[in-house]
Amino acid sequence: MKVIGIVGSPRTNGNTNVLVQQVLEGAAETGAETRTFFLNEMNYKGCQGCNYCKANDSCKLEDDLTELFDELASADGVVFGSPIYFGQFTGQMRLFLDRCYSLINADFSPRLPAGKKAVIIGTQGAPDAAAFKGVFAEFGGQISNFMCMDVKDTIVGVGYHAPGEVKGDSELMERAKNTGINLFN
Repeated sequence: MKVIGIVGSPRTNGNTNVLVQQVLEGAAETGAETRTFFLNEMNYKGCQGCNYCKANDSCKLEDDLTELFDELASADGVVFGSPIYFGQFTGQMRLFLDRCYSLINADFSPRLPAGKKAVIIGTQGAPDAAAFKGVFAEFGGQISNFMCMDVKDTIVGVGYHAPGEVKGDSELMERAKNTGINLFN
């Protein structure tokens, strides 16, 4: 089994990455091979709207997302992580999601093999847990419908500001790790 983490936070020591790593650690304990992609450290553009991907099997752009899309195709599980910045996922994550248009056919059927497991990780400074519930629900629908993934869990760290602060929430850390352990159950 292979599980990849896709981190949309610009902070490698941030709360989002801490939770993504907990899920990956849990998956690794069950024997999964894991790898993390930090979108902020990658060089890529957004979708150019050229529709090359609708007549071909891949995006026309050849950049750092080319390898990530290859890994995404071969992974059994994917952990998507992004903090909420200004009411939405980070620009890094949104730019990546924009390019996921190349992962669907012209008839909107998915190109990725069905049956992949997914986890959505989010963090937000806002203390209201429901404040951005719609953002996570919409994203869950997109990866379920367009990528044919089974969303196993959505974990959101609420009210955290300082990088790594989420480590003090033992209940949330345990939940994230257990999600990784049980990803394929």
